[in-house]
Amino acid sequence: MNTISSNLPSRAGENHRGNPDRYFHVMTEGWFIYTREGVRGPFVDRNLALSFLQSHISDIKPSDDPSSSWRL
Repeated sequence: MNTISSNLPSRAGENHRGNPDRYFHVMTEGWFIYTREGVRGPFVDRNLALSFLQSHISDIKPSDDPSSSWRL
């Protein structure tokens, strides 16, 4: 049994959008983030990447989300 997935609720949703696996660092380049739209970055530090992600998520409108019609 996968212990990581067993610790999460059945549908993680907004509570886990800050997933640490979204962030990665490339030496001499900076921090990057995986988003639904692709990789974003570079950012000078991880906190700036996190701020961008939070802003990006709050700016998404239902009309911009192709899965909004079927999402609960």
